[in-house]
Order: sequence, then C-alpha cells, then structure tokens
Amino acid sequence: MCVILSIIIPTYNCKKYIDECLISVLNNLPQNAEVIVVDDGSQDGTGELLSAYEHRHDIIKVLYSRHGGASHARNLGLDKAQGEFVMFLDCDDCLREGFWKESLPLLSTDADLFIFGIERIEMSGDHYIWSVENHVYPDVSLFADDYIRKRKLLIYSNCNKFYRRSIIEKLGLRFDEGSEFGEDRLFNYSFLSGCRKVITSSLVMLKYIQRSADSMSSRHIPGYFRNALELHRAKIGCFSALSQNTTYDERLDFAAYDLIREIENAVDRFELHPEEIEENLPDINRILFGETESISYENIPFDIILVAGSFNCEYRIRKAYEIGKSNSEVRYIVSGGNPHKRGDCTEAEYMAEYLLCRGVPESRIIVENQASNTEENLKYSAEIIRNIRKSDGQKDLLSARRIMFVAGAFHIPRVKLMIEKTNVFGEEKLCFIGAYGENTGSDNWYVSQYGREVVFSELKKRMKLDRCITDNI
Repeated sequence: MCVILSIIIPTYNCKKYIDECLISVLNNLPQNAEVIVVDDGSQDGTGELLSAYEHRHDIIKVLYSRHGGASHARNLGLDKAQGEFVMFLDCDDCLREGFWKESLPLLSTDADLFIFGIERIEMSGDHYIWSVENHVYPDVSLFADDYIRKRKLLIYSNCNKFYRRSIIEKLGLRFDEGSEFGEDRLFNYSFLSGCRKVITSSLVMLKYIQRSADSMSSRHIPGYFRNALELHRAKIGCFSALSQNTTYDERLDFAAYDLIREIENAVDRFELHPEEIEENLPDINRILFGETESISYENIPFDIILVAGSFNCEYRIRKAYEIGKSNSEVRYIVSGGNPHKRGDCTEAEYMAEYLLCRGVPESRIIVENQASNTEENLKYSAEIIRNIRKSDGQKDLLSARRIMFVAGAFHIPRVKLMIEKTNVFGEEKLCFIGAYGENTGSDNWYVSQYGREVVFSELKKRMKLDRCITDNI
C-alpha cells in the first residue's frame, strides 16, 4: 500500500497529554497514512503508553531513543518515514476536529508544500487564530514575492505544514540538532529552495496549546542575538534569492522590518533576563551605532566643529561646546534648517543661540540655515569649509587641521557612508564624535518607545543607502 502521509510526533515526558494528541490524530485518519512517534528518552511513563497504542493501532510505529531533543527525534522520524508527504506535530498539541476530512483531498494536487492556520491557546484560556488565505502559488517565486510584501504567511513553524518527502530526501534535509532555537525556520527556508508549487489554506490545522510557563521567552539563552541574527540572514537570503518580481525597495523594507523585529525581540528579553544585556547589547549596538571609536580629541589638532542639527539637538551642541570651549580659535558650523522642537527657531538657530549664551563670539559661529536633510547638511557645510580654507589661504588640505563632526551617535554610521559615497569633503580629514541624547544612549535607547523609533528609523535609512548591510552586520 502506498503511504500518502507520514505524521512524525516527537515525545518527551508527555504522559499527561499524549492521549489527547494521538486521539486527535487517529480520528478520521485514513489507513494509507502512518504515525511515527519518536520517544525522546521519556522517564514519566510515556513510553509505556506509546507501547499500548502501537499494539492497538497498526498505523502507529514507535521509535525509542536516548534524550537528544526535538530535532534529533524528528530526524529519526524522517529516517523511517515512507509517506509521499510528511507532517510534524508536537506531543502537547492536537489537531482540530474535522481537519483530516477537509485537508487530505489537497494531497491529490501537485503542490510541494501546504501551509495551514494555527489556533493558539494560552495558559489563561485566551484563544488566537493565526490564519492564511486560500491561495495557490504555481511557482515558489510567487510565494516569495507575496511573503516579502505580506510577511505573514506562517512560514516559521513545522507543525502547520505538509511537505513533499521526495524534496526533503533530494535536498538531504534534516533538522540542525545543535541550534538553541529556530531550527524549524532553517528547515523551512531550505525546503523552499527546492520546491515549486505552494498552497496556503484557510483551514486551521492544529491547536497550539501552552501547557506551562516554561517557554523560550522564560529561560536564559546564551548567545541569543547572534543566533537570531543568523536566522535573519538565512531568511533574507532565502526569500531574496527566490523572489523574482519584487522591487529593491520592497526587499529592503522586508529586510529592515525583519532585522528590527529580531532586535526588538532580543531587547524585550532584557527585563526577564538581565544577564543577556551584557551578552547581546554590544552586538546590537555595533549594528545601530557602528564600531565605537576611542577618541581623545584633546590631543587632536582641529579648527572647525561641524554640528548636524535635529529636532532635539541640544545634546549635540552641548557635546560640541564641550569639545571646543578650550580652543579660542575654533569655528563652529551649525547646520540645520528644519524647525527645532522649541517651535520658534530652526535647528541651526537654536544651536547658535546655545553657543552665544555660553560666551562663544558670534564671529566664530557660522549658521547654515537651509539644510533639510543629512545630504544637504553635508553639501552646504562642505561648501562653507571650502570657502573658509580659501579665505585662510590653506592650499594644502592634507596638512590642514581636522574637522570635528558632531552628530547623534546612532546617526554617524550613515553619515560616514554618505561621505564615503559622495566624497563631498574631498581630502579634508574628519573626526567623528558621537553625542548621546537622554533617550538615545547606547545603554538606554531600547528602554523607551521614542528611543527605539529614533534608532530604528536611522537604521532603515542606512540600509537604504547600503545594499550590502545585511551581509556586513
């Protein structure tokens, strides 16, 4: 008899609810299917229950293994599977009533992957339905196009899908047994690379039941963000390679959205797992703020301080004044024509007023009051500096003193990239000084929603400028 479907169920110490799981599977399951239960070294009597099921139901095969984790158990199940299609189910979940009757006819189609909805049941009793629309994607590239645009096609889990087994075997796919988390995602990304037709169905396949408070979010995971970043890269690599009809801007928006989501997931863990701050925040900050430069500007000769304005630029001009207050010859260029948050002046006017109130002579302050964005900050300021050099008779720019460029620390990586791409300052030597606002410090930006919005907005802008950023971070 040809086996149409192999259902692989890893079990580990689930005596309390394995009956509910297996009964939901066996109800209305046709005889041309097989249920492969892999007991992953249970010690609570699960194995004895499984043995009884195996004796009563020819359709059930039980494999007994040392405790190696869910990925190890799934791999053992794949080694024994004979079905044309494969599905996975966790032992603490169960299938929705009537699912088999409505879903099995789909297997007569020529699709390679079927994706269904999930009902999530919280410990509190709250129910959530994660669903997808009925849709046939005749080519996986069209699925990738749609995923990049919609981002909500339930691609992460293994337990809401039917997979064509011949593709799994052709690609030699197995679960990564060394991953702390995300091995299901990696499996799915690899599978997509080898499949053709994809069907999404509005049918809700299973009840995902939260049985205890012990979840990934409740335990400390060493190296959490580095693992999450690898999953991000794999996801972007998968869908960017498969998609054929999305624009660069759509793919960029997708990559930015996913990276920011992974960062937020990581910092949201800090309150419950403060030890992960020290482990993960340096890696996250390298993405947002760039490599930290150790600068002792007291020993660097400079004659110009350039300050790029912002809606709230007091912390920037405060830093600039701190740098320049002992240098009686330094000139300040304050750049920014947008309204300052005070409401009655531009960014540049606010910064000039700040300096004047602290005794800086007006003759040493140059107000650039036109720029409305970073590109214009750079362009107009570079022209001012060229005129300064010309009037001072400095012909050899390589021997000129440095320019101190002061901006928000989160802003500097994009500024550097723009200067590198445009060479707007020519051979001038710039030294970049990062300033930190009350809510945008490297140690507190993630605490407030405002801080997150500011640094994430800047990250999106930088990603738009640098097509290779997701490979470089």
